[in-house]
Amino acid sequence: MPVEFIGANPSATLMRADSRAGFVSLWEAEWSVEGSGLAILVWVDGDDVVRLLTPDAPLGAWLSSTFSRWFPELDGLPEIGEPVDCDVVEWHIGSDHARVKVVGADGTRVVATISRPVETRPGEASAWQLGGVPWTLTNLLTFCTDATLEVDGARVLGRPEVGGTDGRAHSSAVIATHETWTRQVPPA
Repeated sequence: MPVEFIGANPSATLMRADSRAGFVSLWEAEWSVEGSGLAILVWVDGDDVVRLLTPDAPLGAWLSSTFSRWFPELDGLPEIGEPVDCDVVEWHIGSDHARVKVVGADGTRVVATISRPVETRPGEASAWQLGGVPWTLTNLLTFCTDATLEVDGARVLGRPEVGGTDGRAHSSAVIATHETWTRQVPPA
């Protein structure tokens, strides 16, 4: 089982009433089979594409096509667009707070924060099917009660869904760190 990604992937889905108002996913590849680097996916209600901004187009395209496009958070959203080169103005991902600011070559400006943790616990998924390929995922998940998203100077009016069952917190705003994706290879 070859490891293909080590890093972080915080994300937030912001809700307004019963509908999604916005979505952001931050990728920080400390190491991957496509190299190290950063990528951000962002969508706001009304957009006809999920925007992909990255200083490394091959890495961003690989992250979005191998992982993100199969995530349940993107169900019902438009397709992920082609990578747009960006300048990273600010980028901080910690176990209790994430904040990024990027400016795309196409003029797109994104500012996102995920904060106010309520619970941190290890996460693991075995044989998770992404596009017909089984993966093992391990990470440290920090569920947060606050997330903000600003795209092109406009603040997304929405907030994360926060709840819990069986004494465990859940939120649509999560900081995933110490993330490792391992591709499961069938025995020869």
